[in-house]
Amino acid sequence: MGALGHFLERQGIPTASISLVREHTETIRPPRALWVTFELGRPLGIPDDADFQRRVLRATAELLERTDGPLIADYPEEVAEEADFTGWACPINLAPQATDTLAAEIDRLATWHDQSVARTGRTTVGVSGLDMPAAGALLSAALAGDLPPAQTLKEAVDDLRAYYLEAASAFPDPGTAKKRKAWLWDETLFGKALLDLQPRLAASADPQHRILGNLTLIPATERHRLAKP
Repeated sequence: MGALGHFLERQGIPTASISLVREHTETIRPPRALWVTFELGRPLGIPDDADFQRRVLRATAELLERTDGPLIADYPEEVAEEADFTGWACPINLAPQATDTLAAEIDRLATWHDQSVARTGRTTVGVSGLDMPAAGALLSAALAGDLPPAQTLKEAVDDLRAYYLEAASAFPDPGTAKKRKAWLWDETLFGKALLDLQPRLAASADPQHRILGNLTLIPATERHRLAKP
């Protein structure tokens, strides 16, 4: 929107926008922006509070009178109440669906991972040399009994784990690193796949598969999730 604002301004049309992420706005430097401290997805503040939202819109419109841009004006009001995300303007549902597959879950996270990489300029995905659909297919094959070499499987799993956590960091409410890890193990098909695969690797005749299953596939902090013998 910042780039579009500059284009419209060159056509003689004044513009003003609302900024939810100040760092992005400082980089893009739109002609006029009102920075608000509200939750992502709620640029007008309190849901169903018409008076509050009207004040935000009025403050944005008043910036159109300014000719000293590019500028960022701070909106003076804050929303002190605890965030309630049930009314997101752009809700997302990342929980596994009844007919979901690991491949579909991986595909659904692609846009979020792209946003994470665009924001940070880096990723730790890539050690396996596989793209994420291929890494997911390798994990699915292992679950079906077609075990690849242990090192190949470990690298694919490491890439997928990094992919999931990096994607989660771009969610509208990414939470803490601890929260994102809990999401991976509690709510994703990938986490379930690792927990299902562990006993098969631990019982393998291949010593490298046993090492992977018993020591490295499931981090020590998550081994409490394994089924008790």
